[in-house]
Amino acid sequence: MKIVLYVNSFLPSTGGREVVVHYLARELKRLGHQVRVVGASGWWSNRKLKFDYPVHRYPMLGKFFPRQLRFLQLLFDVLFYGADVINAHATFPAGYLAGLVKSVTRTPVVITPHGEDILMIPEIGFGDRLDPEKNGKIEYAIRKADRISAISETIREAAEELCEEQGKVVPIVNGVDNERFEREVPGPVHEWLDLPQDSRIILSVGNYHPRKGQEVIVRAMPRILQSHPEARLVIVGQRSEALAPLIEESGLVGKVILTGKLQFPFSSLWGGDTDTHQEPDRLAAIYQQSEIYVSAGMNEGAEGLSLALLDAMAAGLPVVATDISGNRDVVKDGVNGLLVRPGDEEDLAQAIGRVLGDRTLQGRMREQAVTDASSFSWNSIARQYLALYESVCSG
Repeated sequence: MKIVLYVNSFLPSTGGREVVVHYLARELKRLGHQVRVVGASGWWSNRKLKFDYPVHRYPMLGKFFPRQLRFLQLLFDVLFYGADVINAHATFPAGYLAGLVKSVTRTPVVITPHGEDILMIPEIGFGDRLDPEKNGKIEYAIRKADRISAISETIREAAEELCEEQGKVVPIVNGVDNERFEREVPGPVHEWLDLPQDSRIILSVGNYHPRKGQEVIVRAMPRILQSHPEARLVIVGQRSEALAPLIEESGLVGKVILTGKLQFPFSSLWGGDTDTHQEPDRLAAIYQQSEIYVSAGMNEGAEGLSLALLDAMAAGLPVVATDISGNRDVVKDGVNGLLVRPGDEEDLAQAIGRVLGDRTLQGRMREQAVTDASSFSWNSIARQYLALYESVCSG
């Protein structure tokens, strides 16, 4: 098949969506299909980056006519290179533009929403659909799509609410790069983080946003430190400096570490001789040398299906997570982790303390997490997408 994965941003910009598209493209090619990523930005600045599959980047005219240009570029790409199916990652703008192209070329379209483009939390102003103009275009994209792939239960529910047809939404979760964690990743993690060697690391990964509940984790730390003074919280992600005032106010300087963004391990993506490609996979090393992973999303719809959570499980970490969709789709309470009430710092502290204080429980959860993560291999996920593509192409 000729498969277009259509995006509005791509590597080296790093986020869950960009990583998903990379692994999906890689596995689809390994399965013998002609796959290309279209719509990635950085036509000039990223021109030297090479992947195992084609990435078609097109020039833009600054802020002038961005949607019109992207529509024409995708239309040209489909007509010139051919496409059996377009898989747009996000309802807007990618899904909307793919729908417009379908109106001209009749190329089948699959849309994969990733969270903010279809979910809403009005209390904190989260969600593209809160914007009436964007919401109209998102509804158009959903109508035009042949199928919607849903990575979590809340995304499935949101998509079905917008669909007029039964059976249009198909659940396909995100995958995990199990190979990345099957081998030990070396690195002086405690030295990198300026932590005492006996520190027991509690890890949370994700770019800062109030919906992610990172404040709740910080507020839980004083309770945790009372019984586990060697515990340290490490938060990885962009914009986490927003938490610095709370950390200082809570007397947690040195107890809570903000790393900021950690570079994605490009050496696992493409070959090359530049120094960037030789950087150690610091995040994988931190996962492997942590004791617990925390996912503290505040509301239903706060998460799709977190890639960081799956990475943590693949690295063998017990998970303490809030009982919301996305988390509870993969975390089995008392089996590979613990589920807690969203926004409840005392409940969160008790759960983390329980895992830190029980090595037997921790060991059992570690083994189960690795076992469960193995079922989310990208090869398996790519095969599910292929079956979906084949179904829309066969009419």
